[in-house]
Amino acid sequence: MELHSTSSEMMDGAVKSNITEQTLAEQLKITEREIEERKQLIGFSSADVTALLQWKPIVQRDIELIVDEFYRRQRSISEVALLIGDAETFRRLHHSMRRYVLELFDGFYDSEYVNKRLRIGKVHKQIGVSPKLYIAAIVTLQEVLRQHLEAVVQNEPQQHEPPPLQSLHRLMMFDVQFVFDTYIHSLVSEVESIRHRVENYASSLETTIAERTRELERLSQTDPLTGLQNQRSYYEHLRREVARAERQGALLSLLYIDLNQFKELNDQAGHRAGDELLVLFSQALQNVSRVSDIACRYGGDEFVMILPETGPEQAEKVAQRLIQLFSQGDTQGITLSIGIAHTSPDNLLDPENLTHLADKAMYSAKQHSRVRLDNYIHQLERDRAEDGAEAATEVRTPQDRESES
Repeated sequence: MELHSTSSEMMDGAVKSNITEQTLAEQLKITEREIEERKQLIGFSSADVTALLQWKPIVQRDIELIVDEFYRRQRSISEVALLIGDAETFRRLHHSMRRYVLELFDGFYDSEYVNKRLRIGKVHKQIGVSPKLYIAAIVTLQEVLRQHLEAVVQNEPQQHEPPPLQSLHRLMMFDVQFVFDTYIHSLVSEVESIRHRVENYASSLETTIAERTRELERLSQTDPLTGLQNQRSYYEHLRREVARAERQGALLSLLYIDLNQFKELNDQAGHRAGDELLVLFSQALQNVSRVSDIACRYGGDEFVMILPETGPEQAEKVAQRLIQLFSQGDTQGITLSIGIAHTSPDNLLDPENLTHLADKAMYSAKQHSRVRLDNYIHQLERDRAEDGAEAATEVRTPQDRESES
């Protein structure tokens, strides 16, 4: 059974961009030499061509009878009837089969003839004709032609040579080779196309997973309420910044901040009011931060701020700006206790000790805030003496700074 339709683009993404300008024989690298070699392999010779040509007039005369009988048998097969489907499709198939049978006896079996056979395989794959149906159709067609040609000889014994059944068989097997070449090539192309799609999907999936992983990593390091870095992220950043300061011989300061009376606000006004206050403060903290600074929520109402390449005086100015900016909002009576510690080339501190000193300075500021109910900044440094005693410290409020100036 021969089914024809217009050719479509090959699905294989690896073929040349000018694929539609090539014949199927060119795409499959089937040359004239290859065609002749295949003829030799099945024993198809010039004698077969001559034998087939002698019967051309008879086939042309009886072509409608031959094709009608072929489709009478084919349409009795339910699977074939489903593929044919409707009257218009059957008309086109009938016309194509008529042309094919005539070409079998035409005497020209060159590259053009081969290209037509190649297209049959491609079209059969596209429309879903299985190999078993195609082979069955070939057998049926040979049987129809054999019976018809033998009947012609019986009716007109003096006018015709014996029918060229062996020549016809060799030619149709020659055709089957090319039909299955493109049938298999289409399958391979389909597999390659699927492989490319799978590879592209896997690549996009890897990208998506990497993006999701980064997002999960970001979320795992971010406080969901304030958007600041969390405690886990704080220690990662601090270890990196301390190592950098030590390597570059630079200063590094740390602010440790506590919100005074925050628990009372939660108890009296509710957690929603407390959350709004935390967001207000985190915005102030971010607004005073430079690009290189790292603001974090350490936990509860405690915050820290890493200040790379920043000495004690600059750190205190940052703390003052933070108090001033925070105080401009509705603080609901909340004040800040800020402890400051720093590490320097002459006084190196590891991340844990630096955090401990800043925390200790914050608690010293908090003790004063309980008495005066105001914002306080306390700067604490480790003494260089071996006993580790604290250096002189000072607790100051913004009001103290104004009076000093």
